[in-house]
Amino acid sequence: MKKIFVLVTLTLGFFLQSKAQILNDATTRQLISQGLDKMYSYDFKESAEIFSKLKVRHPQHPVFYTLMAIQTELQYFPLKDFPNQQKTYLAYLNQSRALAEAMLDKNDEDIEANFFELATLGYLAAYDADNQEFMKAVGVAKKAYSHLKKGLALTEKQPEFLYSSGIYNYYRIEYPETHPVIKSVIWMFADGNKKLGLQQLDLATRKTIFVKTEAAFYAGYVYMKYEANPAKALQYNTILAEKYPDNLLFQMQRMDFLTALGKHNDADDIANKILKQKGVMFQCAGTIFKGLIAEKDKKDDKLAEAYLQKGVKMPYDERFTKDYHGLAYLALARIAKRGGQHSKMKEYAKKASKLAEYKATIAEAKALLD
Repeated sequence: MKKIFVLVTLTLGFFLQSKAQILNDATTRQLISQGLDKMYSYDFKESAEIFSKLKVRHPQHPVFYTLMAIQTELQYFPLKDFPNQQKTYLAYLNQSRALAEAMLDKNDEDIEANFFELATLGYLAAYDADNQEFMKAVGVAKKAYSHLKKGLALTEKQPEFLYSSGIYNYYRIEYPETHPVIKSVIWMFADGNKKLGLQQLDLATRKTIFVKTEAAFYAGYVYMKYEANPAKALQYNTILAEKYPDNLLFQMQRMDFLTALGKHNDADDIANKILKQKGVMFQCAGTIFKGLIAEKDKKDDKLAEAYLQKGVKMPYDERFTKDYHGLAYLALARIAKRGGQHSKMKEYAKKASKLAEYKATIAEAKALLD
């Protein structure tokens, strides 16, 4: 459920050019932009200082609390590994929502307040989904839906809506296709349009101010995962990698795309960098891609198998590295096939098929099983 109702709200698209005070204030807009650049560059001390200036300027506005929640999740990712920071994260979100609802109490048509409410509910739903509380996440997402619908009709008037609308339009069609189990609850939500969703995501990377980064990241994600087009995905990632070379999530994404395109030397450089990180998510990703590179570039099945077996023993992150486990098992299936180990090939291909959402991975695994 989260990829339909959560990703549409994982955005800063609530900064709209309306009559809201923070957006009529050029200094505030500049502070937000500067703070986001520092945050995505992993300069968290500097970004926090900039965001604190927003709190001083607008003490009754949710902007500070929402931004600090976003920073907390990025700084301590994945949050499930940092219990104390989880509490901080939830406290920021709850305070942001309280202030947004106070604004809505005064004017329920306040566009800015609606989008802060949307963003806060989206992050809360994502948090529940990441903690495997999917029904709770669906309940939160339903609360966000009324705010989302308002944005779907306003993309021409306000480009900042392009990101959330693009994600919704795409996933509203794609996710039920990939996960038929949710069809029983998805009917109550407005229909989508995958082609329009892709167009809106692309426009968001070029026409928006505050959601360029999120739009580029998820455009790459969609083109790799569901469109099986790593070349197109890499174009969007390059925007991020050039601007934020120290951002580990963007580098990890780039490693994935480069490997799929056979650019193994560049991918290996990133894998080596990723493996220097302490987090198990990064260790898992770096190890698996070292294995994929050993298999595809070095043609060394023994070395590849050692890396891949080590990688799949590490826990995966539901959002970011589950598909990497799928890629690893698919590679192990190929290695088993070359080694004449038919039963192992089938075993690994089944595991790849079960874990993967990458359509290219699923297709290859299915071919091995036929």
